[in-house]
Formats: sequence, structure tokens, C-alpha cells
Amino acid sequence: MKRVILGLAVLLGAASAACASATAKAAPDRPPLEVPAPPAKVVEPSPQPTLPPEPVPELPPQQPTSSRPPRQTAARETAKPDPKQEVPSTEAPATQVAPVAPPPQLRPANTPDPSEAAKQAQVAVERAKQVLGQLSAKTVPKAQKAVFDDAHRMLTLAEEAIKKSDFENAKKLAEKVESTARELGAK
Repeated sequence: MKRVILGLAVLLGAASAACASATAKAAPDRPPLEVPAPPAKVVEPSPQPTLPPEPVPELPPQQPTSSRPPRQTAARETAKPDPKQEVPSTEAPATQVAPVAPPPQLRPANTPDPSEAAKQAQVAVERAKQVLGQLSAKTVPKAQKAVFDDAHRMLTLAEEAIKKSDFENAKKLAEKVESTARELGAK
């Protein structure tokens, strides 16, 4: 036991002596750097040709500035034609311009026009209703009951999309309902 205590005391003394004797090395003294002054900036003036100044026309006499413009009643009276002395014109009446056709409606590439898209979406919804109608909630296994209910909800969403003229999404939803109903019927 005495040896253990003696060994610990020696190690403790060595460890504390090592920390106390360590000193950081100081950087050697070096002479400061001498930075040369920047060179003088020399700008040579560009040669200017000596031309005689151009004559400037004399300014018009200044008129007094007032907040109101001067009255011109005489000019107004002569400018108005007498309504009783209208002269019949010899010009032909202007021809009516045909109305311009509205520009074509922009839509993504490979997308049918709105009436064709509406027909396609309606056909897809009807087909999905028919396939889903062949199934009954009683014949679907309990494990697939949630999928069956989701298919009914998607069919409702497809019908609402048609009402909102969102034919592309309505068609996609109806196709999804149809494929889901076919999978449920096969099981």
C-alpha cells in the first residue's frame, strides 16, 4: 500500500513539474518590413484643340410669367364654325370592319381542345362508375374496404373536377378509380 501511495506521489510531482516548467517560445525579433511609398501619379493633360466659340443666337425677350395663360377670345370665336352652315361632305361612308377573331386559347402540348377533353373525361367517369358499380361493399373483403371507400371518394372528386372544368384531373381520377375497381374485383 505504501508503494502505491509513493508511486502516486512521484507521478503527481512529475506531472505538476512538467506543467510548471513549460514555457512558450517567443518569436525572434525581426526588423520591421519597409514598405516603399506608392509611385507618384502622373496624369498628362490631353491636348485640347483651340476652336473659336460658336456664336449663340440671341435669346427671345422674356415674357412676364403669370399663373394664368392670356385670354384668346378672338381666336376662339373665329375657330368655331357656324352649325347652320354645314357643308355636305363628298366622302363615302366608312365601311364597317369585320370583328377580329379572338386569339386561340393556349394549352399544353398533346392536350385536346376543351370540348373534346370534356367528352373524354365524362366517358372515363362513366366507365369507372360502371366498373365500380359491379362491386358491392358486401363482396369486398374487410381488408380492402378502405380501398373501396377511397375509390368512391375519388369518383366523387372526378365528378367535381368535371363541374370545375378541370377535365385532365377528372380523367386521371376516373382512370385510377377504374383500375382500382378492377383490382378489387379480381381479388
